[in-house]
Amino acid sequence: MKRHQPVRQWIWLLPVLLMAACDKNPDVAKPPRAINYVLYTEKDFSDVHDTIRFELLMKSGSTVLFDSPLAAMTVAQVPDSNHRISVQKFVPAAHANDDLVVGFLYWIDNVGMSWHLDSSKAGGPAVKTVTYKFE
Repeated sequence: MKRHQPVRQWIWLLPVLLMAACDKNPDVAKPPRAINYVLYTEKDFSDVHDTIRFELLMKSGSTVLFDSPLAAMTVAQVPDSNHRISVQKFVPAAHANDDLVVGFLYWIDNVGMSWHLDSSKAGGPAVKTVTYKFE
């Protein structure tokens, strides 16, 4: 009959195995910072046929990092909350540690320009959601 060695002879191996299994890498990359733009309305604009142009904006100081127009639509075509427009854009790596101004600019024909702006602070959540409920 084969005799097993006592457990205490192998107990010294446990800390060695644990240290090898717990490799701490301090250079783990942070997830990329992103801005999620959400646009919708809860009002009935079905009888408003003026053209509206929305633009998504991301700025660091006076530097525009992202400005992208959405397709022109009539005010009546601004989607309701069940069909909201949602666009996610990543912050350029060179500006990942900047405080940002993010939001929407919009123009309504024969009315004028307006905006909905928010901030995204450096060190904040990895994903900032800017929600604009158009009224």
